[in-house]
Amino acid sequence: MLNAFSAMWSWWWIASNDKDELSRANLTALVSIFAVDVAKWMGRVGFGSAKKSRKPPLPLGPRGLPLLGYLPFLGTNLHRKFEELAGVYGPIYKVWLGHKLCVVVSSPSLVKEVVRDQDTIFANRDPLIVAIVATYGGVDIAFSSYGPEWKKLRKIFMREILSNANLDSSYTLRREEVKKSIRNVYDKIGTPIDLGVLVFVTGVNAVMNMVWGDLLQGEEGTKIGADGANGKTKCLGLIPSACNV
Repeated sequence: MLNAFSAMWSWWWIASNDKDELSRANLTALVSIFAVDVAKWMGRVGFGSAKKSRKPPLPLGPRGLPLLGYLPFLGTNLHRKFEELAGVYGPIYKVWLGHKLCVVVSSPSLVKEVVRDQDTIFANRDPLIVAIVATYGGVDIAFSSYGPEWKKLRKIFMREILSNANLDSSYTLRREEVKKSIRNVYDKIGTPIDLGVLVFVTGVNAVMNMVWGDLLQGEEGTKIGADGANGKTKCLGLIPSACNV
């Protein structure tokens, strides 16, 4: 089969005239890339070398397509699709998304092992392009890699924001904003309420009250809160991993 393909390719290459030189170069590059991807895919599914790898074996998982992996079969409801795959392959399985190998964990015990017991091993991951742009290179506490810089950020975060003294000092302000929101819901009994906007405005008012003692009030404040909530939703829509653990 390879000899026949090689003979046909040589015949086409000679028969083409000089005007098709650019087309031949592009087609050659595409065929080469496709051949390499097919070889990698065949190696992954068991048609490659018979030698056993010294690396630990990967968990089972669905087979994908060359170049695309399992992307064409995911659909739009990722959580349901991952639940279906967990029923077939178990609580931990692999999924190829293009050239990217992903390992999905779906049981509470394994999630606890990953995010708490072995968190230093699984802490580092490739940041998304959106996160890199939004955080000036992924240097904030959420997207930076585990290391001295991250430890410094965490220390500052815990001391300046989440310390018991700071939380106790701002407790009254937070409690007052929550009470206002509850009264607002009570006053609008029988009318529709956008809970997303309400929660967003409550959080913004609590932070603003703690920082400089001002609030979003009146119709203008409601409009600003609605615009801010919509903007937050659009930003989260750019981050595919927003629904991950």
